[in-house]
Amino acid sequence: MPVVQFGNIYYFIYIAAFFLLTLILVRFLKNKSDTYRYRFIYGLIIFNLFVHFAKIFIYPYTTVDYIWTKVSFENICAVSVLTFPLLFFAKNRVLKDYMIMVGIASGIITFVFPVDAMSEYFNGAILGYKHAFSLETIRFYTSHYILFASPFLMMHYHMHELSIKRAYQGPIMLMIILVIIFINELLITLVGWVPAEEFFDPARRNPSFIFGVRGDLSGLGVVLGVFVPNFLRVNPWFNGDAFFPVLWLFFPAIFYGGLISLSFSFVYDTNNTLRFFKLKSKLPLLEDNQKLRE
Repeated sequence: MPVVQFGNIYYFIYIAAFFLLTLILVRFLKNKSDTYRYRFIYGLIIFNLFVHFAKIFIYPYTTVDYIWTKVSFENICAVSVLTFPLLFFAKNRVLKDYMIMVGIASGIITFVFPVDAMSEYFNGAILGYKHAFSLETIRFYTSHYILFASPFLMMHYHMHELSIKRAYQGPIMLMIILVIIFINELLITLVGWVPAEEFFDPARRNPSFIFGVRGDLSGLGVVLGVFVPNFLRVNPWFNGDAFFPVLWLFFPAIFYGGLISLSFSFVYDTNNTLRFFKLKSKLPLLEDNQKLRE
């Protein structure tokens, strides 16, 4: 059975589709009006809601007793799909920054390391590997591609501006989202949709790794673990190998989230970022100049 594995032909087929679709979308919108682009991108975001909820009819989600747990705020990407229809209209620049960065970054990361498509784990159990072109694999890639494409197109057509002066707030927003995921997991456990004994177990549901890193992701565990102090490597409420819920991700989120925010600043706010780090002639930030003119 053909399956997606890191570096195989099916892995690169989806990456090729990623670049091809992006090129098609950019060319398609190139000569369109701003209003058309605005509506088209929002249409993508709304369509992704349907793609997200379509999973309740697709195997292996059909094996879940309480299917609504799988369309809740159960991980970072799910939170993005459910909140982007509102964040698209947000006036708060920090919220819009988060939408742009987490959407583009999570989309790219998913195609580089498609955990759900490659793993034999599902909902904390081993169900076997998915076919490379199963309905769920295609749905998974489609949803995450739209998460990337909608904010990417917003930036490409200048619908939002990132600023190095707000970059530090990206990791903070990421931690807030992780707390929301924890609260969601707590609530669905309290109502009995998830067995209480599985709540803290990193080998079970463990959305966005808030309880630790499961066995089949030891490599990722090493990447994250280097920033986790020993006192956060234990969970006082769980008798087994688990990290302190959510807080164990604080330092990895600050470091890697900071790198991602900084990378976006160099790409989308290049001049101000270079000036900020004194890599260019020391002039007032463009944002400050605009305020002076106002």
